[in-house]
Amino acid sequence: MGFAFCIAYLVFLLIYFREFEQKQEIRQYSDLMEIQLLSIQKEIDQVRNSRQKLTIMRHDMRHQLDILLTLLQNDTIDSACTYIREISNAYDDTIITTYSRNEMINSVISIYEMRFSDKDFTLHCNILTDEKLPCPDIAICTILSNALENAMHSLEKLTTGEKWTRLSITRKDHQLLLEIENPVDKTPKFIDGIPVSQQKNHGIGTRSIVYYVEQLHGQYHFSVSNHIFILRIIV
Repeated sequence: MGFAFCIAYLVFLLIYFREFEQKQEIRQYSDLMEIQLLSIQKEIDQVRNSRQKLTIMRHDMRHQLDILLTLLQNDTIDSACTYIREISNAYDDTIITTYSRNEMINSVISIYEMRFSDKDFTLHCNILTDEKLPCPDIAICTILSNALENAMHSLEKLTTGEKWTRLSITRKDHQLLLEIENPVDKTPKFIDGIPVSQQKNHGIGTRSIVYYVEQLHGQYHFSVSNHIFILRIIV
């Protein structure tokens, strides 16, 4: 009887801890999803603000041209040149570059291109996709945002050489192929083929990439070759 009781108790513990781990995993991914949604919402708001600002500036263009015409008619060339530069700088925050036929991808890349530029990093892009992607836009943009964010943070830690990231997105048949490369000083630690961070509250972006790729039944591969970190994704 005592032996049977012990076996039953062990079975109970196994079931309890399995359910506990599942709940912890669900809670972890729930928190992760909330973080990602907040991040995406900020990016969408930034794009929306840029478009609103561009609409206002287009409306005010007639007044700006009248001011320029007056400055030129009064032979105040220096003042006219200064005013033109101010207008040009104001338009910098409204640029949404067309990298592909997909609006969401264009928005995400444009946001990060500006962030890279602000840090004097270079972002090389080769984007060949259709307007409609083979999987949900929100999932791809979340993966792309995290991958570019990780690359940017990696470049911030780079102590030597040029700071660049190369992004390639192509479509082949019914699959999307995404590749990101950037130089690194040190090879990160890998566990089960996934780079992990030893710092607290770091590595969320990588876990998010893995999570979304698996949700899309895709494949991911992280590697480092000749001090170049490479991420390849197929979804």
